[in-house]
Amino acid sequence: MQVFKTYFKIMKKQLASLVIYGIMFIAITLIITFAILRENSDDFTVSKVPVLLINNDGNNEFIDAFTSYLEGYVEYIDVEDSEGARKDALFYHELNYILTIPGGFTDGFLRGEEIMLSKEILPDKMEAVQSVDSAIDNYLNMARVYIKYNPGFGVSELTDFLKMNPVSEIEVIIDSGKKDTLNAAEFNFNYYNYLGYIMIVCFILGVSTVMMSFHGLEIRRRQFASPVSSRSFNLQLIFANLIFVLVYVVIFIIVGYVSNPFRQLDLSLILTWINALIFAGVVLCISYLVGITVKGKNAVQALSTALSLGLAFLSGMFVPQQFLGSAVVRVASFLPSYWYVRVNNTIGSLSNYSINNLTPIFQYMAIQIGFAAVFLAIILVVAKRKRQVAT
Repeated sequence: MQVFKTYFKIMKKQLASLVIYGIMFIAITLIITFAILRENSDDFTVSKVPVLLINNDGNNEFIDAFTSYLEGYVEYIDVEDSEGARKDALFYHELNYILTIPGGFTDGFLRGEEIMLSKEILPDKMEAVQSVDSAIDNYLNMARVYIKYNPGFGVSELTDFLKMNPVSEIEVIIDSGKKDTLNAAEFNFNYYNYLGYIMIVCFILGVSTVMMSFHGLEIRRRQFASPVSSRSFNLQLIFANLIFVLVYVVIFIIVGYVSNPFRQLDLSLILTWINALIFAGVVLCISYLVGITVKGKNAVQALSTALSLGLAFLSGMFVPQQFLGSAVVRVASFLPSYWYVRVNNTIGSLSNYSINNLTPIFQYMAIQIGFAAVFLAIILVVAKRKRQVAT
């Protein structure tokens, strides 16, 4: 295991930078979290969730009854009919929720088809979003039950039944006029999105530097003359890289769980951990590729900064994805970091763990794995050419 031991001897030289980045990330996260938690206000008011309703199904008796029911939970806000105006309204917290009713929703729903309403939300307003989601789900589920057991019903009969049998009591959101206190989902959403940036910086800085040391021309020629086979050499490097990445990510997972004042172990958190580990594997492949292609340590440091900031800003780690322009989103969709954040966004907006809600999460994770496979293929090609040059 000489190669394995040498790997960590070289990694020690980068340990100070890796620890500093990690401590700064954890410190800033904790400072922001507990600063928010200390904010108290005596001026609490009862308010409804500001919602923009986009009705592409037209006005009809069922839609009118549904929107009237939601008035007990939401405050309808009028916004200019443009994508830019809607994003601005979300960004400036004029809206917390955009609900879109697709065309043909009423006819399909009354026939018993599964037609989904679409929504855009603010990640830091999860509590408000969950209350609206629950209200919508309760109303539509009650309607589905009536449709199932009353064949040949009329729309007027359905709406009258729903009015006479309220599905739940009206809930309200307590608004202090300040930034809402974080809950567990919101903390995890912010923590793991920012963690993606730290992983990119630290893995490129650490792994790439070590790989550059092992893949120098002279080192490769010496390796061919040594008793260590190429297969053993590469396996030890892969194993060392996996150990480093796994330990580094697990430390942040533990810190994130312990430092979350609303900590709770549920499926959402487990999915977030899985997503972080998958993305760590992708970043490891990127770092490995950088390490075997770049020749200077200064170049590695420059790439570490440029790639981390570029991927973070384009993918939505720093700026929420719903505020990115359509052109930026199209470009970002070709980056693995975009799908990492997309998974976190989807997990943060889960209202239940149905197969329909979980399927997009697994699809986005699979896309990240696909990126890792592509990078691995490129690594194999580059490594083969380097072996040919060394011989």
